[in-house]
Amino acid sequence: MGLLTPLYLAGLAAISLPLLFHLIRRTPRGRQAFSTLMFLSAAPPRLTRRSRLDQLLLLLLRGVVLSLLAFAFARPFLRESAALHFDALPKRRVAVLVDTSASMRRGDLWRQAVLKVEAVLSDLGPNDDVALFTFDDRLRSVVDFEVEPGVDAAGKVDLVRNRLSRLAPTWGGSDLGAALSAVAGGLDAIDDVRQSAAEARLVLVSDLEHGCRTEALQAFEWPQRVSVVAHVVSPSLSTNAAAWLLVDEESSELESPRIRVTNAADSTGDEFFLAWSHGDRTRPDGNRADQAGLAAALATQVPAGQSRVVRLPRPAVDVHADRIVLGGDEAEFDNVYYVVPPRPRHIALAYLGAKAADDPQGLLYYLQLVVADDPLRKIDLETVTGNEAQLLADKRPQLVVVADVVDEPVRQALRRYAEAGGTLLLVPEGDEAAQSVAALLGDVETPGTEPAEASDGTSYLMLGEIDFTHPLFAASAHPRYSDFTKVRFWKHRRLLLKPEAVTRALARFDNGDPAILEQSIGAGRVFVLASGWHPTDSQLALSSKFVPLMQGIVELAGGDEMRVADTVVGQPVVLPRNPGSSAAVVFKPDGARVELPPDTRVFDQTDRPGLYRVQSGDDEFQFAVNLAASESDTAPLGLEALTQLGVRFERAQTRAERTQRLRQQRDTELESRQKAWRWLIVAALGVLIVETAVAGRAARRIRQVSF
Repeated sequence: MGLLTPLYLAGLAAISLPLLFHLIRRTPRGRQAFSTLMFLSAAPPRLTRRSRLDQLLLLLLRGVVLSLLAFAFARPFLRESAALHFDALPKRRVAVLVDTSASMRRGDLWRQAVLKVEAVLSDLGPNDDVALFTFDDRLRSVVDFEVEPGVDAAGKVDLVRNRLSRLAPTWGGSDLGAALSAVAGGLDAIDDVRQSAAEARLVLVSDLEHGCRTEALQAFEWPQRVSVVAHVVSPSLSTNAAAWLLVDEESSELESPRIRVTNAADSTGDEFFLAWSHGDRTRPDGNRADQAGLAAALATQVPAGQSRVVRLPRPAVDVHADRIVLGGDEAEFDNVYYVVPPRPRHIALAYLGAKAADDPQGLLYYLQLVVADDPLRKIDLETVTGNEAQLLADKRPQLVVVADVVDEPVRQALRRYAEAGGTLLLVPEGDEAAQSVAALLGDVETPGTEPAEASDGTSYLMLGEIDFTHPLFAASAHPRYSDFTKVRFWKHRRLLLKPEAVTRALARFDNGDPAILEQSIGAGRVFVLASGWHPTDSQLALSSKFVPLMQGIVELAGGDEMRVADTVVGQPVVLPRNPGSSAAVVFKPDGARVELPPDTRVFDQTDRPGLYRVQSGDDEFQFAVNLAASESDTAPLGLEALTQLGVRFERAQTRAERTQRLRQQRDTELESRQKAWRWLIVAALGVLIVETAVAGRAARRIRQVSF
């Protein structure tokens, strides 16, 4: 026997109140003496019929009516068929989704997450099915709902617990939206396929950082049968900041780059330090005890929830520093930003022409100024004669500048040099030199040298059409540097392209004549300038465009340095083509060696931040992989943000609480099926009928006695 709402039984106590009031005999407590009554004897009041209980049957019937009504409102039912134990709980399908993104490396977050999952596993019933998933920037299934070979349903929990002990946070970002939608959709789909009524639960264990991605939930309709129980772990660390290098295409690698420092919204500290470092050197940690070691570091103050942009000069003694480190931060997982250090290069250059190096009116004078050494590049300039030019194929300089007239044997030597992969820069100083250009290229005509005269009658020409998509003009493609109108040309050699010529014009004068030509010969290339850069021909050498133009030719001649764009953890990297190599080997930051098959263009094992070194034949280059910037936004997100996106959350319940809730549901179902309260109401009505008859008979008897 059970009662659905036992509080109504308290009304039974009201039945006894009239009886108690009737039986209580009130006697005056105080006495007052009157002189007129002093000679009278005391006579206490005698009990009459009104002081005794009569009509006991009528009183009993009315009490029974009230009792039946109280029991009816309490809604009794037979509980014998509703016995319920832990083993009788209905089957549930529980998907445990654990956050393994980089932000879980803070403090003891991972230990807290493991303890949360252990608590969930310990509270599972014998009929529950469990699966384990992890996510960072992608979802991974660790233990699926499908029972694996050799593992029964009872051993599923031990399997999950065993594989959980092997897990650890990764360095990837956090795509929470994609993970939630994928697991929730899978839970809903399993119930549809199996036609199962099992209760679907998704248990989320995460730090719910503000930087996690939730875009996938915006287009996802959350299943009604799937609810989420969130276990949010929080760190004891109070401050987290991060630094990133801002790519500035207008500054060189040796200038002071811009660094953005951001501070999380829930941070309590705001003083940080930036410094360049190299390899495994000790990095600044920002502790007060170590401030003496941060003398070379740049101090900056960033309030919580804000960011600052500062310039961090490279150290003069170490231009090859490969990382920026941040001090003053308690959470160290995102305190290093990796940068590919610039590599020194050695380029050999040969000049075939007039050797007056000290003549400010000659080509060689300005060429020497352009190819001066810097910390990242050393250029050896050698002047050669026509006879020595035949040995270029043996000396193999990266660039040969030809300004003089060359005969047929020299032209053949220059062609062999270009076909072998060399680069020629032809700057003819006269008509005979221009004829040599025509003979070497084959598809160019040379009417002769003409004074520059534009269509408007001016005595000079300007560059009117430039192909800024070509690598030669890449440095000038920015609108700030693309203005060539201040460069004037006094005279030029007319180089006209024949029909169906393979030589193409990279730039033209404003009268339509080609100014810069390019032709590929074998594995090399030939550049031709229709006008010299010296003052006799133009203002090019005295303008700001000369150095970028010549350095562009030198860079192309020196070979494109194999570089790839820096990326973030988890993103694939497109490797440059290297025709001379059949395979490449990638050395990861942890020392692991990955051999790539021939013709592999994409490397997708960027699973940790650091510098990756790629060897491809005789060539070697590096690329940097860093944490996703969103992982440093570690302020709490809040469940309200996910609720607004449709996620259905519920409070976590223990097995005892679920058993009690199920018992209440069973009690309600039994009571609604048995409906014992109806029979109690019918019995109360029957008793009222009897009570009415008894009361009528008693009333008639009292009237007869009165008469």
